[in-house]
Amino acid sequence: MVHAIALAVALHLSNAASVPVPTIAKAQAEVVRVYRDIGVDVEWSQPGVLRGDQPQSIHVVVIPYETGDLQQRPKTVMGAATRTPHGTRVAYVFYRRVEAEAAQYDVSPAFVLACAIAHEVGHLLLPDGFQSGHSRAGLMRACWDRDDFRRADMGQLRFLPEQALLIRARLTP
Repeated sequence: MVHAIALAVALHLSNAASVPVPTIAKAQAEVVRVYRDIGVDVEWSQPGVLRGDQPQSIHVVVIPYETGDLQQRPKTVMGAATRTPHGTRVAYVFYRRVEAEAAQYDVSPAFVLACAIAHEVGHLLLPDGFQSGHSRAGLMRACWDRDDFRRADMGQLRFLPEQALLIRARLTP
């Protein structure tokens, strides 16, 4: 008898940018789909419920703008991923940047938000040092172009196959 191992990650969302609830809900559903496409289940915790006991938990914090050194970068960033000194993984997404990019390319802010979240969470799930965390194509590109935003808007901006393999390998018990 073959037993399938369920690969899962728990995401805890903090909406510090006051993004409208329908936009958040649509983005969360799209993040679930993006990761399900690579064989990983995403479980969103209920607001205010932190389950830090889960080994594969990541905090997703949506804030209005980037802060600190990120404001000095020559290229616009929509997010950042970090680990605290205690090992807590945090993905930050800068919602005003998400809105600006969505408006510039006339695409859905919810889908751009979803891809920004999936991208930053991807940084935390891919092996350290994996090509500096970025690829030449797909969801893990450092800077997206018009075609990438159109793919995001159609739910077609995805991880590359080799990235999917690496993420699944990191989540395998």
